[in-house]
Parts: sequence; C-alpha cells; structure tokens
Amino acid sequence: MRVCVIGAGAGGLCAARHLSQYHSLFTFDVYEKTTKVGGVWNYTDSVGLDINGLPIHTSLYKNMN
Repeated sequence: MRVCVIGAGAGGLCAARHLSQYHSLFTFDVYEKTTKVGGVWNYTDSVGLDINGLPIHTSLYKNMN
C-alpha cells in the first residue's frame, strides 16, 4: 500500500517511523512545506513570509530550544 504523510512535525515523523517498521506492507513519502523537519518545535527570529511566500510560524520561545 502506498501512503502519503503530510508534514514532518512530531506527528508526521512518528507516522513515518511506524510505517518504516512495516516496509513489506507500506511504501510512503513524507511531504513538508518548510525547509526543516520538526514542525512547531523549530524556533526562528524571522517574521513575515518565507522564501516560498508562506507565513513564518514558531511556537517556541527563544530560550526554550
């Protein structure tokens, strides 16, 4: 079965890990719209839009990472 995982945040990475344990049953791709995996666990000082015109979002405070 072919599977598509949308997002490489915590949930997407967990899904990919579990799918990889059943490589004889599943083939999968993980799609992430940003340049980094980790989702909301990534911190950035940047604001506004990224190079693709998407809003920059972070849920972490500067001293939490």
